[in-house]
Parts: sequence; C-alpha cells; structure tokens
Amino acid sequence: MGDTTRGFVQPGNPFRNQRQIRFLDRYGVKAIYTPARLKAYGYGEKAYVALPTPFYYSGFLSDTVIFILRRIEGPASLYRFYARRSVFTLQRGPAYFELVEMPDGSLHEVSLTFKWRRIAEAFNTYPELADAIRNGLYKPEDMGEIVETFNTWFRQQAERE
Repeated sequence: MGDTTRGFVQPGNPFRNQRQIRFLDRYGVKAIYTPARLKAYGYGEKAYVALPTPFYYSGFLSDTVIFILRRIEGPASLYRFYARRSVFTLQRGPAYFELVEMPDGSLHEVSLTFKWRRIAEAFNTYPELADAIRNGLYKPEDMGEIVETFNTWFRQQAERE
C-alpha cells in the first residue's frame, strides 16, 4: 500500500533472499515477506526489488515474481538473480544471471554464455556502445561498465535537450 517499514533484515544466502526475507521490526515482531507483499527491501549496500522472473529461467524458478538484487540504479539499471545450478552456465553451486532495465522500462536478459552480443540491441539508442558490444570490445563480465557508460551518455543527452 506504499507504506515504508523499518527494522532489521535477517539476510540469508543470495538464492533465498530472492524468495523471502526475514524481518524484525522495531518492536521485536518477526515477519517473513515475499515479493507478493513487498516491493523492495535493502540492508547495508544491498537493495532488492520485486521483479518478474526472467522468461528464460522461469522454468527453474517457479515463482512469477522474485526479489532481484539491484547492482546499479540509473536511467538503465542492472540486476542480478541467482539459481542453484544452471544448465546455462554449467556451474556447480549457485549461478547468477543478469537483467538490464532500460529507460523505457523494457527488461533485457543478459546471457553470460549464449548469444552475448544480442544484448547490444538493448543499447541501440547509443550506437557507438552497441557497436562496441557487437565487435567484442566488451565481455559479459563488463556488464556493470557497459551500464555505467550508457548512463553517463544518457544523462549527457538529457542535459543537451
């Protein structure tokens, strides 16, 4: 309903934090919040936002909305979400995936292994950056730098208008 509640978050592991968060209010009342009841939460430097489960991985994460870690907030925002084990990354143990929300509100999944250069389409409004991604000047692990570069450019464009 738009209310803000303050208290103490009892963080778990990154995978569990996506499904629910344990909370202790200032009166000592314990509660467990899910993405259905809470828009966002944060503790320390971490901020989680309730967003739809990315399409490609929804079969692995059965919920339709999960808390996703926001790594960068700006005109373009970068999010990270976790899965226990991924056939996409072939990692043992927790694997992560990333999601970019563009200024128009569109969400784009960042494939860390398959069709990486397809993410360039999300940045087509900044043609030089999109071309640099397509030409292999950036790798998936550079996603934070890509988003920061785009945000700087986007803000400069807004100032010119």
